[in-house]
Amino acid sequence: MNTTIHPFHIPLSRRRLLHSLLMTTGGIITGSVHAEALALTPRATEGPYYPDHLPLDQDNDLTLITGGKAPASGVVTEFGGRLLNADGKPIQNAVIELWQSDNNGCYIHSRGTQPGKERDPQFQGYGKIETNAKGEYRFRTIKPGLYTGRTIHYHIRVKQNEKSMLTTQLFIAGVPQNDRDGILRSMGTEQQRLSVIREFKPMSTEGKELVGTWDIVIGSTPEEPEQRGRGPGGPGGPPPRRRDNAAAGDQDFKELFFGSGPF
Repeated sequence: MNTTIHPFHIPLSRRRLLHSLLMTTGGIITGSVHAEALALTPRATEGPYYPDHLPLDQDNDLTLITGGKAPASGVVTEFGGRLLNADGKPIQNAVIELWQSDNNGCYIHSRGTQPGKERDPQFQGYGKIETNAKGEYRFRTIKPGLYTGRTIHYHIRVKQNEKSMLTTQLFIAGVPQNDRDGILRSMGTEQQRLSVIREFKPMSTEGKELVGTWDIVIGSTPEEPEQRGRGPGGPGGPPPRRRDNAAAGDQDFKELFFGSGPF
């Protein structure tokens, strides 16, 4: 598998903002001004389906399993970008994890199969990659399947030195369910919510594969260690409710919007 990381560029909206700042400041942008141009990526709930048994194949291409008989079903989707701190500086040697549902809306978690559906055995379901010196990362996967109570989404976690720095979710622009998704609506300010809704475009005029770019911006305060709860989330007692970010009260939102259903 080719894991070459291609360069990514600042999104057009951000380039326009920075250009405007350059014009108004005589070409000088301080670190604090640049930080204002970056929206901190909001935290979001881990959900109940982080894999309870990690697959043997954990690379950043989720469409092909080593030794698999065929590619995963669904629309192939690639996304990547840079991992940045609040000052816009790249963070290298951090591990970015991705887990998501397959084309049928099922996760690789032992309880992640949706009613009336079967899990795609050719889909890896989980992958990870380490950021390079420029903070860059990339995943090749599929467009997640939709299941009741949510919109289409990817689960993302950033770790460094085995410490969890951020858990969040990524969304696809133009999906009708986005407007009604309780988790997305709970994620920080409007600017922060827009930062996790990305446009995915066709890679070519002939193919159906999609590609998107997404920069992840994290602050200096790492999140608390994950403690997964009883039931679909894993063994042990119920997880504590985090109050350390704009998307805090994850369990509250789960109960408010979805009852005891999956998220």
